[in-house]
Amino acid sequence: MIRPFRFGAGFAGDCAGPLTAPLVSCRKREECRMQKQVWVAVAVVGALLIGGSFLPVGAQSMAATADMVALTSQKETTLGRRLLMNSIGAHNDIVHDILDGALPMDDLELRGRLQSISAMLYAFPSLYRAEANPYTEEGEKADAAHVSLADKAVWEDFESFKLMSYDAYIKAQEAADAPPEETLARVEELEVICESCHELYRRPFEYFDFDRVEDFIE
Repeated sequence: MIRPFRFGAGFAGDCAGPLTAPLVSCRKREECRMQKQVWVAVAVVGALLIGGSFLPVGAQSMAATADMVALTSQKETTLGRRLLMNSIGAHNDIVHDILDGALPMDDLELRGRLQSISAMLYAFPSLYRAEANPYTEEGEKADAAHVSLADKAVWEDFESFKLMSYDAYIKAQEAADAPPEETLARVEELEVICESCHELYRRPFEYFDFDRVEDFIE
């Protein structure tokens, strides 16, 4: 389970006692100075947020800064997204096979695969460029291996897309940390998040369900 970090825990009373009085006074002055800096920073951030709040959602989320400029091309990152998603799917299939009893139970492998899924979900939004490249039939005809499967909605509201990916990242880590009797429930919750994201942000297409392979054999 991912838990929020608590700043200052365990430091109460560190300055108690007569020998530390000068230090307390010094620290008080330092704390006041730091508080002023914090309030200045808060005011600046608040002004920026207020100023940006009147921009369209897409304009706010796509205002790329210099430190967001990537060194890889649109084509490379598009292929990277597809490879990453294929890997997430492969890991998830094995996780389900273990939980369903089709593969031997191996707690270390199960948790390792869920942690890998979590890390990939966190990295996924970073593989999008500011320039939109949603799926097009022309793109698929020109280069099926590198065509984007993303819907234009990704770029229209990138922040919501990114937050959904981060929700999935957290849920996958929760599944990795869960006690054995709760792992399957957490995995199924993760799949609900993933399916919702696919419905909103990815071109629909049919999967070949290997669990139904017998239906296709005459």
